[in-house]
This record gives sequence, C-alpha cells and structure tokens, in this order.
Amino acid sequence: MKHKKIFALALLINFISFSQIDEGTVTIESSSAIKAIVAKKIKYNKSNPKIDGYRIQLFNGSESSAVSIRNKFIALFPDTATSIDWDSPEWKVRVGKYSTRLSVDKAIVEIKKTFTNAIVVEMQVRM
Repeated sequence: MKHKKIFALALLINFISFSQIDEGTVTIESSSAIKAIVAKKIKYNKSNPKIDGYRIQLFNGSESSAVSIRNKFIALFPDTATSIDWDSPEWKVRVGKYSTRLSVDKAIVEIKKTFTNAIVVEMQVRM
C-alpha cells in the first residue's frame, strides 16, 4: 500500500513537471534611438580596432588613491596616455599604449624610477 502511494506521488510530480514546459517565441522590440546608438558603437569599434598589446599598471586600490597617482603621473609624463579603470573589486591606474614588448620594457624602466610597483599588463589596446 505504501509503495502504491509513493508510485502515484512520483507519477503526479512527473506529470506536473512536464506540463510546465511550453514553447513560444520571444520578440524583442527596441526604439530607433537605441538602434542608432548601437549602430554608432559598431561604427566606432570598426574604425578604432583593438590590438593585442601592453599597458603599464601603476596602482590598484581605492578610487581616491588612484586619482592621486594618476595626477602625479600626468605631471611627470604629460604625453603618455593614462586611464583609471574599475576592475572589480579595485580601481586600476594604467598608462601607455604599447604594441610590442620591447617598447613597453623600454618605457617601464623610466616609469619604475618614480613608480616602483609598476607592472606590465598584457591587454587589448586601441592604438
């Protein structure tokens, strides 16, 4: 008797789980403004391709410290590209855009004179 109840319960659960499966179609609608923004972004990405390259990371940590280090770097190296990036869970100060290992190694020698914790980071860069 007990086995019959368990079997009936198992059949009922199986029937309920299969009855929940429905097929349908999903339609995504977007405004013309959103389509225009996406088209602009695609055009920008095609005209500014990223390459495998290198940057030099000076710092990772709090936002206020990142801003301070970036400002110090800009004062010493005004012609070098700088950015502060949020890479969870920290802010990172990255500088330069280098396409070869030789060029980044040459640059880091000078940068390490002031920023001793600087490291080379391989990443996609826009040249």
